[in-house]
Amino acid sequence: MDWKEVLRRRLATPNTCPNKKKSEQELKDEEMDLFTKYYSEWKGGRKNTNEFYKTIPRFYYRLPAEDEVLLQKLREESRAVFLQRKSRELLDNEELQAIFHSKSLR
Repeated sequence: MDWKEVLRRRLATPNTCPNKKKSEQELKDEEMDLFTKYYSEWKGGRKNTNEFYKTIPRFYYRLPAEDEVLLQKLREESRAVFLQRKSRELLDNEELQAIFHSKSLR
C-alpha cells in the first residue's frame, strides 16, 4: 500500500474518538514517528546492495554556510593554492616567444 493512499484514507475517515483529543506534542510525536518510519522504508527500498558502489569516492561537498567561518577560510585557502599551482604550470611570455620563434624558423 502506498503512503499516499494511507494518507488519503486517514484523512477521509472521521476521527473515531472525538472525546479523546491528543495534545499538540503527542500529535507531533506521532507525525515524526510515521515520517521516520516511511522515510526509512523509502530510503531502504532504494538501497543498492552492490559492493562496487561503496568504493566510489565522494565528489561533491556542499558549500560552507555563512556562519561556518573556518570552512570558508579553508575553502578560500585551498582555492588560492590550487590557482597558484595552475598558474605555475602556465608558460610565461618569454617561454611563449621562444616556442613561437623556434616554430617560425623551421
